[in-house]
Amino acid sequence: MRIDNYRTIYFVGFLIAPCWVTMSGTSVQQLREIGEAMGLTGSELMSFVQDQQSLEREEREKQRLDREKEKEDKAKEDERKAKDDERLEKTRLFEMERAKLKLKREERARQEKEEARQEKEKERQLELDREERARQEKEKERQLEIDREEKARQLELEREERARQDRERERQLELERKKRKDERRIEKDSLNWINRKEKSSWSRRKINKNWKS
Repeated sequence: MRIDNYRTIYFVGFLIAPCWVTMSGTSVQQLREIGEAMGLTGSELMSFVQDQQSLEREEREKQRLDREKEKEDKAKEDERKAKDDERLEKTRLFEMERAKLKLKREERARQEKEEARQEKEKERQLELDREERARQEKEKERQLEIDREEKARQLELEREERARQDRERERQLELERKKRKDERRIEKDSLNWINRKEKSSWSRRKINKNWKS
């Protein structure tokens, strides 16, 4: 069967296209055999072989271009992905640094707050110490004053006791003097009474003697 137009050739080329995908190319002998099987001879067969070779070259070029484009697309995709990854990494590092700076600021603020609190507590403690020293000093002065007053009171009591004892001794001495005086007076009165009695007795004896005479 003879083929008169190339639309059938293109159809045949479509039929043998899988060979182009899986093979590096169709040999001239294979193309001649295919053309002869299609009923081509002479110049038509040669044209068929040339056309098929051109188609194969175009297809291989197209595949090469597709591979290069795919390679370029892949390279661009890899570059885009690398840039995205780099941007994400930079963003991550930036966020990490920002978080670190935030933590540092918060830690510094916390430390400053703690230092201020400690300083305030130190001042408060110093004030408490001053107040306590003043209270102790005041208490010491008050105790000294109490001790002075107590000592003065004790001295006054001792003076009063000595004065009382002196008065008591004077009173006792006075009583002793009065007692001795009373004793001497009583003794003198007794002697006077005895003398009067003796004198009276002597006078009666004398009278009685004179009467008897």
